This record gives sequence, C-alpha cells and structure tokens, in this order.
Amino acid sequence: MADKRLTTPPGFAVYPRLKTPDTKFDELGQYKADIAITLAEAEELMDNLQAAYKAHTGKPAKKADNTMWYMETDDSGEETGRVIFKIRVKNRLNKKGELWDRRPKLFDAGLKPIDVNPYGGTKYAVSFDVYEWTAGDKKGISLQPAGVQILELVSGSGDVNPSAMGFAAQEGYSAPEYEGVDDFTSESEGVDDDGTNTPDDGDY
Repeated sequence: MADKRLTTPPGFAVYPRLKTPDTKFDELGQYKADIAITLAEAEELMDNLQAAYKAHTGKPAKKADNTMWYMETDDSGEETGRVIFKIRVKNRLNKKGELWDRRPKLFDAGLKPIDVNPYGGTKYAVSFDVYEWTAGDKKGISLQPAGVQILELVSGSGDVNPSAMGFAAQEGYSAPEYEGVDDFTSESEGVDDDGTNTPDDGDY
C-alpha cells in the first residue's frame, strides 16, 4: 500500500518518461521520474526511506543499490557523488478492464499545471508515494511518482542545461550572439521517437 507521500530536493532528470509511458518492458506502460541528487542533499531523504524500508521488511536496504535508489558511477565505475532515486509507476487496468493512466501531474516553477515532455537534464523536484509491497515471502518498497515540479526544462528543441553537465560560469571566451542558434541542434543517439532516452532497466 501507499504508506506516505514525500518530495525530493531539486535534482536532475535521468531518462525521464513523463509525456508518454515506456512500453518496452510492460505493454500497459510505465512512467519514470528518476532523479539525480548530490549525496549531501539526498541523505535526509535516504534516511527516511531506509527507516520505512526497515519497518516494513524488518531489515535495512542495501546502501548502494536497492529498489529505491542507486549510487551513480562514471564510465570507470567510480562513484560521482550523486544518488539516483528510482521513481516509477506502471499503468494498470481497473475493475472494468479499462486503462488506468497513472501519468504524474506536471507543474512549472510557479505551480501552474503544464503539459510538456521533459528530457534528461531537466531540473525538477518529484512528489512520490512510498509504496510497500509484499509478494509471497518477499517484501520491499517502491517509489511511485505523483507529481513533478519543473524548475528548468530541457525539451526536444535541443536545449542543453550546462549546470546538469557540471559546468559553472567563468571568465573567458564569450560567444557572439547568433540568430540561428537553433540550427546547431541535432538529434542525440539513443533517443526514442518521442525524444526521451530509454536505457535497459529492470522492473521496480
């Protein structure tokens, strides 16, 4: 059951699916609001979730990788200092056999409802339900998105959020204004038809 609702600190979207559901592993579709947050900012939320997990299962969750989060690593396998929370929800059929579309509500920074297609690197905060599940002799917790507040949108126009790439403004070369800047944008490899990156992942 949904035990309680929590909200993440602001972080950056990781392979989100918030416009249309991902049907790669489930024909009814799954919405995804995974979020990368620095370890320092994520620790309080991790502690709260760890307490909920232990209360439900009777034992602590694995620290580095579990059904709620995992530690981000770089290409050489070294931890980056960010935690990625797995916040996902599957569509269901109701008692009448009709599709229950569980798409999270989207809001802008001022809390106005919006209908957009966020790409990876979008800065947002996620409201989610802590869902306690039991399957036979197994127990666990999953995080299911209810709403997303978008603070800085990266969309299909080819926009890039330099902060999400680890850059900070510095003195140095300053490019001239270029009216045709949109002409520089191009499609990225590994992008689905609707413009979202979809890695192989398991069922959480």
